[in-house]
Amino acid sequence: MNVQSAFDSFYSATLELLNYFYPERVITVSSRDPTYITPSIKAMLRRKNRLMRSGRVEEASALAKHIGRSIAARNMKRLKRDGGSIDAKDMWDAVRHLTGRKQEDVQLDGANAESFNVHYANISTDPDYRTLGVIGVGTAFRVGCPGVPAPAPTNSRA
Repeated sequence: MNVQSAFDSFYSATLELLNYFYPERVITVSSRDPTYITPSIKAMLRRKNRLMRSGRVEEASALAKHIGRSIAARNMKRLKRDGGSIDAKDMWDAVRHLTGRKQEDVQLDGANAESFNVHYANISTDPDYRTLGVIGVGTAFRVGCPGVPAPAPTNSRA
């Protein structure tokens, strides 16, 4: 037996033992799964559920924290652009995708810049507005408000 055939025999036996004790699992991610679900996250969720059913709550809660961090990292990675910053447009697209809402274009009849200017000019004008006079007090000046008594002067040299 030469070295190559001995190595091939060892390799074959090792792979057979690995496949027997650690079989590969097939995890299917379908279009019905949320976009943040990856095969590894789905496997962790299944393991967490098994731990919860067997009563190993502490391990399951530790795994749940790890799953949450993985999902957050996945979402951040998906929302970031090439420059590394989060793009607001992509973020709102993702929010609309998650909530199932569609962006609708709203058209208002007669709404234009001029009509908005006229509207806000009308609601921001007070017809009962009166200008306030200036009252002199010593060397300092105060703006007087009708109906509001002026405060008593204080001794600033005390």
